[in-house]
Amino acid sequence: MRVIIVLALLLACGASGVHEPSAVIRWLPVWQAVPTLSASVPDQSVRTTVDLGAGGTSVRVRLSNLMGIRPVRVEQVSVTANGQTRQLTFGRSRGVTIPARDEVRSDAVQLTVTKTLEISTYAPAGTPCQARAHRTITSTREQICLVSAVEVAGFTAPGAVVAFGDSITEGFYEDNWPSLVQTDHAMLNAGINGNGVVLGDAPMITRVHRDVLFSDEVRKVVLLGGINDIQSGVSAENVIAGIRTIQLRCEKENAQFFVGTITPWRGWVNWTEEREQQRQKVNAWIRATFPGAFDFDAAVRDPADPLRLRPEFDSGDHLHPNAAAFDAMARLVRV
Repeated sequence: MRVIIVLALLLACGASGVHEPSAVIRWLPVWQAVPTLSASVPDQSVRTTVDLGAGGTSVRVRLSNLMGIRPVRVEQVSVTANGQTRQLTFGRSRGVTIPARDEVRSDAVQLTVTKTLEISTYAPAGTPCQARAHRTITSTREQICLVSAVEVAGFTAPGAVVAFGDSITEGFYEDNWPSLVQTDHAMLNAGINGNGVVLGDAPMITRVHRDVLFSDEVRKVVLLGGINDIQSGVSAENVIAGIRTIQLRCEKENAQFFVGTITPWRGWVNWTEEREQQRQKVNAWIRATFPGAFDFDAAVRDPADPLRLRPEFDSGDHLHPNAAAFDAMARLVRV
């Protein structure tokens, strides 16, 4: 009898107290800045306005100390949009210490955001900023310090697209092609000046998870890279192997992979005929392997000399496309 009573009580409690599992909140990255070594913050308060890839109804930010060799203390972070300001917390505390080689995310705050977000960070003078301060990657009108990503909930975009590459993706001066792409996704820029596919301290094959596949909401990846490897003597076969590696890692994370052909560069200081042959091999492989490849090479090359950029598309150094070229490249990208 006692057992029957206990079971009856358990069933009664279960019937009256069952809770449906709460829906998982989805967070979409709508802006990012690739962590890098940088100068120290000039004063204690840094404020910046960033252009967002999509809007939402709640916000959180990620602070990065991935490049640091000692902990960094941040005393205060706030965000402002549409005339409303919210103080961010980290585990309900206004300040946070970011361990060396690590990063932290803020608690979420309710704030309706659309196109832009103002971020203010307050840290001790001399704190290394550790986020790329170029406007071309951060889409910032001032300077960014420590903030490496903005994420929103309550979004309507279908996901994020990450443009992955070197300086031709990061941008030249204040121009870049990812920001010109017409898409209903949040477009993010993960280009780094001088970056290689397989060459360097943080090549694309090693940073793909950190800078590209860091969110389940990244749906598509557009890779443009290889010229820095080639001009440093890396063979076409090794560049191809690196692109294949990145492709497989993206597909393993259910991110659709796109790749673009390498743009012309004759006239650049490191150009040689042998290195040009390597570029041609990589481009031929891309065209044969990826029917939907974005043929950036064809879009910006000079019809009179296909190994060079068209004069009206040349920034002046014969390697980096200019704003008009970026516009032509962006029109090719359908994601």
